Amino acid sequence: MLALIRTVWSILGLLLTIAPALAQPYPSKPIRIIVPFGPGSASDITARRFAQFLQDQWKQPVVVEDRPGANGVIGTEALKNAAPDGYTLGIATNSTHAAALYLFKKLPYNATEDFEHIGLFGVIGTVALVPAASPFKSIPELVAFAKANPGKMFFGYADTASQVSAELLKARAALPVEGVQYRGIADAMTDLVGGRIHFMFANYISSSGQIRGGKLLPIAVTESQRSALWPEVPTVAETFPGYELHAFVGLAAPRGTPKEIVLKLNEAMRSAMADPAFKDHLVTMGMRPKPLTPEDYRAFLTREAARWKEYVKTAKIEPQ
Repeated sequence: MLALIRTVWSILGLLLTIAPALAQPYPSKPIRIIVPFGPGSASDITARRFAQFLQDQWKQPVVVEDRPGANGVIGTEALKNAAPDGYTLGIATNSTHAAALYLFKKLPYNATEDFEHIGLFGVIGTVALVPAASPFKSIPELVAFAKANPGKMFFGYADTASQVSAELLKARAALPVEGVQYRGIADAMTDLVGGRIHFMFANYISSSGQIRGGKLLPIAVTESQRSALWPEVPTVAETFPGYELHAFVGLAAPRGTPKEIVLKLNEAMRSAMADPAFKDHLVTMGMRPKPLTPEDYRAFLTREAARWKEYVKTAKIEPQ
């Protein structure tokens, strides 16, 4: 009987200890956002902009942690294994939550079930880039140069969008070129500027600075329409009809994160995209903001998974 009383008092003591923590409004301590790609990526730039917005609104520190590797799988697995308390969030992209399903034979996470899908920041195209001093200035010239120099041309990539964009072109044009994988998009661009690779595809946000600086030349965009950023740059589809590809950037949390926190974060995302400064920052770098509810975002992810399945199939990329 005495042992039972002691057990009851121990339980009561534990409840009294954790009750104040449970009663604290969210957020009551720093938040971490895991980015599964390196500095300079669309994911990194978007996360840092959103982190600043949250800090200003919620008066709590928001830390962005880049965890690149394996096309985003390493950072996404870290998010899956984090505590589902709303204090660890992660960027979700076409690489981590759509294409990865078909690029890897086995993933250390279930892209649908292991996460709470909070919302979408927007969609973004990719652009074909060459060094400013490149001998070719268009997709037809690139194709002709590659076929005249079989096995001597290389493209770089650091995420799924950059890889699949190039592999789709390679498949459509029967290009005798090879890809070189980089840990981060900034590393690939450094080698492109230095002439160690010949071309690459990168999302608009990651590439706009190098283009404005005159170091890289955009020769085609992958969306179905020309970009307002570079209206003089043609689409790949103008050379190869039917070619079309876009990426996306969203926000996720570990499975089990309370619904009220998910809804509060979704509301914060929608507020950010309604803020002129935040929205203009994304738009000027080529993203099309697309705020969605968690339910609509989940449906969006299902459609994107089907889309990327076809991309990977057409590009003839074998799962690793």
